[in-house]
Amino acid sequence: MKPKMLVSLFVMAFLLLVTVVSASADTGVQGSPNPVVKMVEFESVQDSTPADSPDACKTFTKGVNGYSITGIKVWSYAWSINWCYNGTTITSLNKWRTVWANYGWSFQGDIVENQSGGVGQTSYWHYAQGDFCFIQNLGCVSHSYPWVNQTVYGNGTYSGSAGGNGPETAK
Repeated sequence: MKPKMLVSLFVMAFLLLVTVVSASADTGVQGSPNPVVKMVEFESVQDSTPADSPDACKTFTKGVNGYSITGIKVWSYAWSINWCYNGTTITSLNKWRTVWANYGWSFQGDIVENQSGGVGQTSYWHYAQGDFCFIQNLGCVSHSYPWVNQTVYGNGTYSGSAGGNGPETAK
């Protein structure tokens, strides 16, 4: 076995051991630990109005970052909605997801996605939940399920929330 691969395996095994010991100690629960011990919500809003547009436009990004017991960001899950509006209705709409994973985590895809409203309506609502897997080569030692809930309106306002849950349930 190559030295680099051996070191990588040792580091992953150590991280898993620390996670299992701390998860069992913190919760008193034996079994599949969730190495993500902290999830932090974030958002940004930017004016994205083209110079030649008769309507105003914004981009609303909402997401959640997952952190390990050592405080290292191990994954990020976010959705952005770009919408134009005329004060009453939504005149154009585009959405996209951004994900990032490292340190033994991998993104498995969205497990839920729902939406309503849209162009020609007074609002647009979007909800999605993703699935991150910890150490996939071993059949996913644990999962984290972050979610993002967003609404944008034809008057330019917006609202949203984001969070997540551990290995026990997914929405």
